Formats: sequence, structure tokens, C-alpha cells
Amino acid sequence: YKKVLYGEFVMLRKIIYKEFKSYFRNLNSVFLPLIFFFLIISIFPLLIGPDKNLLNKIIPGIVWITVIFTTLLSSSNFFKDEYNNGFLETYLTSETSIELILFLKIILCWIFTCLPIIFFIPIVSIFFDIPLKNSFVILFTLIIGSPILVSIGIFGSSLTLGIPKNNVLVPVITLPFYIPILIFSASAIESVSSGLPYEMQLYILMALLCFVLPIMPYLLKYTLTLSINN
Repeated sequence: YKKVLYGEFVMLRKIIYKEFKSYFRNLNSVFLPLIFFFLIISIFPLLIGPDKNLLNKIIPGIVWITVIFTTLLSSSNFFKDEYNNGFLETYLTSETSIELILFLKIILCWIFTCLPIIFFIPIVSIFFDIPLKNSFVILFTLIIGSPILVSIGIFGSSLTLGIPKNNVLVPVITLPFYIPILIFSASAIESVSSGLPYEMQLYILMALLCFVLPIMPYLLKYTLTLSINN
């Protein structure tokens, strides 16, 4: 039993090391969303002028648009390299839990794609003089909602695995599932801006996170098995 646990620990450590090495080898996937984010943040004030109230209304939307583009870009070909070089078959046939491996891949994808943007939200809030309470709600909705977006994006990538030119299909599949997250996040931000209760929207987002994150590795295992067998 100890040997089995040790073998799984070694396997997981190798996978985590491989994922970190892959992300650090391709730093564009980390820096491009940040560059896009700051370009959009800096361009919009120049276009609409120094209207503070208007800026406070559109900045949360700009942040969420950036996160959506980030998740779509990072997930469109998420399994492509591992599918081509045979790593997926290794994962599915290994003694280590494939569900745990897929869960780790989701978390690492979120850390390297969405978390850098989330880190800069307090700076953006200070720069645009967004009230502290509003900034907290924006930050909290991103922390809760962005892992759901990443999970759905990766699921869309697994559905189109092996299909040529699937870059168009992934956004078509995933964007409708993004809508509830955007609705409740926008509603929470609008409520706190208007002085209305916003806790219910955050509770719903947390419930969606608790529902999606645990079941997603099992859905991914099923879809990846079908894609490989076909």
C-alpha cells in the first residue's frame, strides 16, 4: 500500500513538474493576457474621457472580457500536444487517478492564466479610484468565477479533440456556458454599486464552483476516453 501511494506521489510530482516546465517554456501564455489587459485598461479611458462614474461601470466588464479571452485562448488547444505525443493514453492507463491528474491540470491552468490578472485588480482599483467594497466584489467574483470558466473551456477543448481546426468550435461550445457566470457576476457588481444586497449572487457563484470543479475531472475523463478511442 505504501509503495502504491509513493508511486502515485512520484507520478503526480512528475506531472506537476512537466506542467510548470511547459508554462515557463511558453511564457507568452502568461504575459499576453496581461499585456492585452493593460492595453484595454489604458485605451478605454482615452476613448470615453475622464468620466469617473462611467469608468467605474465599465471597468468590471473590461476585466471580465479579458478573463474570457484568456480562458478561450488557453483552453482551445489544451490537450493537443499531449494527444499528439501519446501522454493522454499514458495518463488514462496509469495507476494514478486520472481524475486527480485532470484536476491538477485545471488548477495549474487557472494559476498561470487567470491568477496574474486577478493579482492586478487592486492596482486597477486604486488607479481608477474604485470604491473598496466594489473592488472587493469584483475580486471575489473573479476568484470564484474564473476557475469555472477555465474548467468549461478545457471541457470544450476535450470535446473537439482530434477534430481539425477546432479553434472555432471551442468558443462556440463554451460561450453559452459562460453566460450564467457573467450574469451573476455582473449582477453582484451592479448591486454593490447601487447599494443593494449582493450576497445571494456570490452564494450562487460559489455553489456553481462547488458543483463544476468536482465533477469536471470525471467529465473530462469520459470525453477524453471517447476522443482517443475514436
